[in-house]
Amino acid sequence: MDDNNKKVKSDIDEAKMMNLMVDGVRKEGFDISAEEILEKKKNEGQEQEQPFKKGNTRPKSYSRPDYEEIFFKDVKSTARHVKSVHIDPDHHKKLSRIVQVIGDNNTTIYAYLYNLLDHHFGEFEESITTSFNEKNRPIF
Repeated sequence: MDDNNKKVKSDIDEAKMMNLMVDGVRKEGFDISAEEILEKKKNEGQEQEQPFKKGNTRPKSYSRPDYEEIFFKDVKSTARHVKSVHIDPDHHKKLSRIVQVIGDNNTTIYAYLYNLLDHHFGEFEESITTSFNEKNRPIF
């Protein structure tokens, strides 16, 4: 019975496995060290300033022309080729009104939401990725 309870030494690098569980799978693969990735992120962070700091509840505000340029631009894809999502009736009412008034009926709710989500993902990509990687656990 004692023979069955003995641990067998394997060729698995436990440190790499632990890092994989903590960090998740990286786009760059396993050959790049964590220090190199952090250095890359630091350099990228210096190039483009993030308007949203951790602890802030609101991102920077935009002027009216900026807002309209960002959120009311044409979208290349069409709603026919995408998945449908259910929206709360109150939110749908607000979205419809925003699109009608600010967009002068020249855009759709689909285009407005596409631009809104595109901007959101661009603005919060680092925070989303960090949070996702902290909470994502491998199945095996």
